[in-house]
Amino acid sequence: MTKPDFTQMTRKELKKYILSHPTDNEAIRELLINRRNLNAQTFPYPYDMPYEEVETIFKSKLNLK
Repeated sequence: MTKPDFTQMTRKELKKYILSHPTDNEAIRELLINRRNLNAQTFPYPYDMPYEEVETIFKSKLNLK
């Protein structure tokens, strides 16, 4: 069986393919590495942050201010 061309698949098609082929690292790499949003908000590793700051982020994401 020939693998599909992941670069030609839509994001939705690629996610569906990965759900049925969860060990296909090439497909996962295409979705998570090649198509990542470079403008996405990032956060420092939590262990490098004060507890209060981590708690504030979690509460804001859960709308528990």
